[in-house]
Amino acid sequence: MDLHRNRHEDPGEDTDEDLDKVPKDYGQSSGTKKLRFRPKDRWARYCRAKAIEPLAEQKWEDAEEALRQATPNDMHRFLNWCLKLQYNPDGRRYKGTKQASAFKGDWKYFRGYYQRVTKHEMSDDMAAAVRTGLRHLIDKHGLNTQPRANTPVYIEDMVPFNETILQTTEKRFHLGFQRISLCLYNTIGLFTVNRKQAMLHLQFKHLQLSLQRDPRGGPPVPMVELEPNFVKSVLGMAKLNTFALPEIVYGVSLVFSPHVLLFSILFFIQALEAPDLKSMEDLRRLFIEDDRQEMPLPLKREMDNYYVFPTVAVVDGQSRILWETQMSGSTLDGHLRTLSEIHGFLNHFFSHQFRYGGGSLLDQSGFVSEAQRNVIMAHANSRTFINHYRVRRHTGLQEIMCGLNPDEEFSRAVTRMSRWIDRRRPRYLNDSDRALVEKDPELQAAVRRQVDLENQCDHPDQPNLREMLQDQERKVRNLRRSLQEKRRKEVRRDFSRKQAVIDIQRQWTGRAVDNESAREVLRQEFTMPQQQILAVEAFLTWPVSDSLDDEWARRNKAVAAAVQYCGFAEGGPLRGRRKRSAPSEDEGQLASAPPLKRKFGGRSPVPVWQGTMVDSKGQAKESKPVVCFQCCKGYSDHNGVKRHFRASHLKDRKCNSCDDTEFHHQMHIQAHAHLVHQLRT
Repeated sequence: MDLHRNRHEDPGEDTDEDLDKVPKDYGQSSGTKKLRFRPKDRWARYCRAKAIEPLAEQKWEDAEEALRQATPNDMHRFLNWCLKLQYNPDGRRYKGTKQASAFKGDWKYFRGYYQRVTKHEMSDDMAAAVRTGLRHLIDKHGLNTQPRANTPVYIEDMVPFNETILQTTEKRFHLGFQRISLCLYNTIGLFTVNRKQAMLHLQFKHLQLSLQRDPRGGPPVPMVELEPNFVKSVLGMAKLNTFALPEIVYGVSLVFSPHVLLFSILFFIQALEAPDLKSMEDLRRLFIEDDRQEMPLPLKREMDNYYVFPTVAVVDGQSRILWETQMSGSTLDGHLRTLSEIHGFLNHFFSHQFRYGGGSLLDQSGFVSEAQRNVIMAHANSRTFINHYRVRRHTGLQEIMCGLNPDEEFSRAVTRMSRWIDRRRPRYLNDSDRALVEKDPELQAAVRRQVDLENQCDHPDQPNLREMLQDQERKVRNLRRSLQEKRRKEVRRDFSRKQAVIDIQRQWTGRAVDNESAREVLRQEFTMPQQQILAVEAFLTWPVSDSLDDEWARRNKAVAAAVQYCGFAEGGPLRGRRKRSAPSEDEGQLASAPPLKRKFGGRSPVPVWQGTMVDSKGQAKESKPVVCFQCCKGYSDHNGVKRHFRASHLKDRKCNSCDDTEFHHQMHIQAHAHLVHQLRT
């Protein structure tokens, strides 16, 4: 009896759970946590700034106590201080707040912080007073009150964009796999109307591959089912959506076929559990037995945690795919931003545009109900779609008012992103634009400050000046870079207007000859490698007959070419500026290179130094090496040598150019490279 009672004994009250140990932001996304932390950090910085003022009140010594005693005027002055911030706590330049919506979002999170500290909501009178000041600050600082344009993208935009990704030579990757991966990201993103983080969190365990029986007869249909494991739990959408994508044999293009792109990656890594499935030809030979509807195509269990969109990095000098590390959102955005400019888009393409175009099609299709649209897009109700996703560029109103049928094809053409494509739009600043940036008063003042510190560094009684100089050099570099980027955006924005006048005048004078082939030759700055040519040729083909076997062969050939290209090492991103025809007079003069003092083991000597730059005072500045002292590999500039050395030689324990000097730690070879070879890493 005692044994029977003990088996059913209730657990003791002393458990290992306590609500106080659960963080208040548990389960929220990292982005939300970051936004919630920002007002807390800024309020603490503001309190420190107030505490050091003369005759400061005692409350500013403690940030939370100051918040409890804060008046509406204190909050108003704090919000005004936030809009004037220039640097983050880590010393990096703050990009600033330009949108009124972002400013109001910061106020929303600050109210949440106020409620967490004071344990009660802000009074209506205080909130109303601060909101009045909020409107004044928006006008005072000239914040943009209009929302960001929700320009949609459709399949007509993305097919040419994927073609550009595959064949451009103006951007280079570490591995050909990265081009296939970006094309797959665009394809799945458009077909599933998913958020960026949902896509980046996609792992092999979220893929279900199968062959499905065609109810109308015919061969089995390969199908890919996706379960993006990311939902907006704060909206109560806790159930996963599953997106089924059967193969469409006669699709719009192979570069936008999720099956061609995904199976290329799976066959490249040999992810299918059946050992004899190594190509699409092997897959096409399978059939579904008896009366079953499907035949699963399981993936290897050990690859469940592999990411569909992983990180590609250089490890020990070799390009590696880190399958268990997902690609970061910033890396993805950087790739899409650069490729958007190469493709000719006026504004950069970003992932949320999938949802603008896809949501618009779902809303207008007539096949999807409002409830199903909200489930697909993970919206709690239709208000979110109305406020953010319904396209605000309206066409067809004239036809409706005249009693005519709207031209939907024309309306779609003039509202999508490709309307503003122009491949002639410049991507880089010319010499005159760079010279204009150098005349900026803020930059000139920073350069003068740097020159003053350089002149003072010769005094031995002030050792801290060297650190101040390095900090000022960093500020000058960052300021110059930000001003150049600002000028580059202005040039790109004004290009269409100025170029339109030129084109109009050219056509009126009879010189409207469009020699596109000649211009394309001029665009090709680098030769496309043979492996890339084979992949592009396999993808950019069209059906030659109505035969299913011929179409299967065309698709199988594309997969085989992509599998081969995934492992091709392209050489990494292109570094440095584009080649220019001749140096400008404002860039300084290069003195002759010093004679070579080291031996290269019988190899032909190559210049080791980048040259001696002459500054504005006519003084020679320190020259920097452009050849690696370990392996004699040359680069176009000093930064290329630094990147190469960090990636390839930090584990070396001997110096090949200094009589095989030995080192015992990474810091020793770094110090030797800096002191002896002027290579600071």
